[in-house]
Amino acid sequence: MPEVQLARHTVGNAMVVHATDTMTNEAQSLAMSVAEDPEHDIVVVDLPANSPISMWESLADTLPRGRRGVRLVIGGRSRETTALAGQWLSERLGRTVVAPDGAVVRGAGGSLFVHSGRGSGWVSFRPGRPPQWEAKRFPRPAWDSSFVAEMWATSSIGAAEPVPGGVWIRPVGHEAPLRAARTRLITGLPCQPEVLAIVLGSPGTPHLSLDDVARFWVRLPENIRPMVRFVQYGPMRLPHGVTLGQALANLLGEEVICYTGMPVGTAYEPEVFTVRTDGSLGWNTFAQQFAYQPRQDDANPVPELRGHRRPVFGMEELAPAVYWYALDAVIEVVQAGLWVRPTNDTGNAAIVRSTPSDAAQHLLVFEAENPEQAARMRMLAEDVLGRLDYSTRLATKLAPVSALRTSSVRVSRPALAGIETSFPQLAIETAPELPVAPVAPAQPVQVEKAEPIELSSAIEAPAVVVAEEVQVQAAAEPEPLPEPAAPLSPISLRLESASMPTGGDFFPETPAPVVDVPEPEPVVVVEKAPAPEPVAAPEVPAEVAEARVQPTPSPEASALLSRRGIDDERAWLRKTLSHEFGVMANGIARVLSEHPGFQGALSRSSAEVLTDAVAVRLYLSEQGVAIDQALRTATVGPHVPFARCVVAGLSRLPSHRGATIFTVSPTEAEWALYKEKRLFTEWGFANSLIEPCSSQEGEVDVLMWSMTARRTKLLEPDDDRTEDRVLFIPGTSFKVLDMVEPTTGVRGQILLRELASSEIDADGRVDSNRISLDELAMASLRRCADKWAEASPKQRVGKASAARFQALPGLA
Repeated sequence: MPEVQLARHTVGNAMVVHATDTMTNEAQSLAMSVAEDPEHDIVVVDLPANSPISMWESLADTLPRGRRGVRLVIGGRSRETTALAGQWLSERLGRTVVAPDGAVVRGAGGSLFVHSGRGSGWVSFRPGRPPQWEAKRFPRPAWDSSFVAEMWATSSIGAAEPVPGGVWIRPVGHEAPLRAARTRLITGLPCQPEVLAIVLGSPGTPHLSLDDVARFWVRLPENIRPMVRFVQYGPMRLPHGVTLGQALANLLGEEVICYTGMPVGTAYEPEVFTVRTDGSLGWNTFAQQFAYQPRQDDANPVPELRGHRRPVFGMEELAPAVYWYALDAVIEVVQAGLWVRPTNDTGNAAIVRSTPSDAAQHLLVFEAENPEQAARMRMLAEDVLGRLDYSTRLATKLAPVSALRTSSVRVSRPALAGIETSFPQLAIETAPELPVAPVAPAQPVQVEKAEPIELSSAIEAPAVVVAEEVQVQAAAEPEPLPEPAAPLSPISLRLESASMPTGGDFFPETPAPVVDVPEPEPVVVVEKAPAPEPVAAPEVPAEVAEARVQPTPSPEASALLSRRGIDDERAWLRKTLSHEFGVMANGIARVLSEHPGFQGALSRSSAEVLTDAVAVRLYLSEQGVAIDQALRTATVGPHVPFARCVVAGLSRLPSHRGATIFTVSPTEAEWALYKEKRLFTEWGFANSLIEPCSSQEGEVDVLMWSMTARRTKLLEPDDDRTEDRVLFIPGTSFKVLDMVEPTTGVRGQILLRELASSEIDADGRVDSNRISLDELAMASLRRCADKWAEASPKQRVGKASAARFQALPGLA
C-alpha cells in the first residue's frame, strides 16, 4: 500500500491533520469554533473513515512531539474504531490520548458533546493502563459525571436525557416536537462550568409531572445540587396558583434556584430569554435567576433575586438590583421587567416585586401615587425605554403601578407607538394549557426507536454524526408468582427473563445484549435445595468432552436478558439460596455503601442491587465454577436464572477497553476448529486478565481486545481473590485475528477481537468494512504482548478460579 501523505495546520485552538491539499470546510469550521483545552493538544482528524493502519501510522508521525496529552476529534467512525485508535495512538506516542467513544455533537460556545447511548463519552487512554471514562462534555464542567451522563426513565412516561448544557427531563414519545426542541437545546443552551441546567418539559407535549423532577433530584449527589438551575421549557403540572420554583421548593424541602427563561450565549455570561409556548425565545430578561424557599405557615415566601443584568449601562448600583437614574428616582430589576420609582420604597413594592413575568411581554412599570409623581416617573420611564436595546424595546409595555392592582389589565398598544394620557387597564394574559394525552395507568408504555437527531448545516462537523436518541421502555410490573401444586425437580425449572436494569453508574458502559423471548409458561418456584453447592450445574454427557463449537442456546437455556425484567430470577435466587444469600449480604452491603455509584439508574430498590451483587460474588467463588460448563452446552436448569442475575450485577461494574490475556494449551481439535472458523460466540462467562499471571502454565497466550468486559475487583471473594480479572458476559462474539502455534522455545499466540453486535448481520457474517479495526486491534495486542514479554508477571489467579481460564471462547 502506498505511503499516505498527510499535512497538519493549526486553525484556531486545534490542529487539523488532513491529506495533502484536501482540508475540508467542515474540519476548518470545527477547529475555528472549538474551545481551548489547557491540558491537551486538540487534533481534528480530517481523514476518510475506515482508514488503514498505514494512515494512522502517518498521523502519529505527523503530530509534533511533546509531553502534553492529545485530544482526538474524530467523526463518522464507529465506537470500536475510535476506541482502538485512541489506545493504539497512546501506546505509539507514549502520551495520554483522549478520544470520543461515540458520536461527536457540536454544542454552543465551542463545546463538544459525545453521545451514542449508554457508556459513550470522552475516554482517556494511557500507555500501559486500562482506558478510563473521563466525561460526557468538553470542556468538562464541574458537575459532569456518570450521574448526568446517561438517559434513564423518571416514570413510565418521562425520561431524563443528557444534553450538552445539562439534563433535559421531558415526556417520552411525541417525536416531532421533541426533535425540534432537542435541536434548540443542543445549539443554544451553553455548557456552564459551575451551573447544571435542568431543563423541564418540552413545547408541544403533555404536561410534565413534578414527580419526574423529584426522582431525578434525589439521585443527584449532594455536592452537585447547589449547582442546579431549573429551566421551564414546556408545560408543567403545578398546584393552582403556585409558580414552578415555589412548587419545587415545597416538594423537595430545600432551596431551589430557577432561571426566568432559557440561558443562551457564552458559557461564562449567558443571557436569559423568556420562552414562549411554542418554544421560541421571547425577550432578554433583566431578572435572570430567583431562589425559592420551602413554604412555611401556609404562606409562599417572596423569591429572592439571585442574578440579573444591568438595565442601563454606566448607572451605579445602589443596592442589589437597584440602580441610580436621577436625583429623585431609581430603576429596580423585578420579575416582570423594570420598575422606575422614587428613591424611597413605596407601598406598592410587594405588588410590583411579586408580579410574574410574561414570556411575550416585558413590563416597564413606573410609580404613580399622585398626578405630579406619575408625570415625573412616566417621563423618566420613557427615557429608560429609549435606552433599551432594540429587541427589548419591541417587547416592552409601559404601564403605571396602579394597573398591576387590577385583576385584568392590558396595554392597548406597544410603548413605542406612544403612551396615552389615561392608561387603559393592563392585563397579563397567561398562555393556554396544552391538552394532555390520556394515559391508561395500568398499561405499560413502550417507546419506539427514534429517528436520528437532525441538526442544521450551521453546526456540521467533519463527518460528525449525531447519535440516535436512547429510548426508554417502561418495564411491566411483574405478576405474582403462582404456587406450584407440588415441588418440582430443579432440572425442570424454567424461568422467563426480562430486561436487566440498564444502570451501571459506577462507570458508564455498553449494556448487555438483550433478546426477545416467547410468552412464558406459568412460572414455578423450586423449593429450597439443602445442598451446600447452591447452583451446581447439571451433569454434562461424556460425548461433549471433545472440542466442538458451542451450540446456540434456546431462550430457556440462555443467560441473555430480555426486556421484561428479572424480578422472577431475583426472587428465585433469594428464596432458593437463602442461606448463602444471608451469609454474603451483610458484607456486600458494606462494600456497596462505600461505592454508591454501583446503584443502577433504573433500579427500583436497593434490594435489586444487593441481589445482583450477591449473585456476582457467588459466581466468582468456588460455588460458581460449574456454571459456565452448563451454559456452554445450552443446558436448561437452575443455573440459568442464577446466571441472569450475574449478568445484571456485572452491568453495574466498570468496563475494560483494551487488551486482556490468559494462557492455555489447546488440543489439536481446538486448533483445528479455530483455523476452520474465525467467528465464535461465547455463551458462558469468558474469564480473562488485564495483566499476565505467573501461575498459568499454558504454552499459548490468548490475547483478546475488549470493549465491554467487566472488572470484578469490587466483588472478588476475600478468601480466594483473582486480581485484575475481567468477565465477558454470555453472548459476546469474538473474531480470530491471528494464530501462531507454539514451537520449541517460542510461545504460541491467539489474537481475538471482541465484536460489536452491529458488526454481525442476520446470517452471522462479519462486516467486511471493519478491516481497519482488525489492523488496529492486532497492532495494539502485539504491542501489549511485547511489553508483557519483557515484564515479570505475578501471581493473580486464585486456586478455585484456575480452571476458568482454560477454555477458548466459543468452544465446549
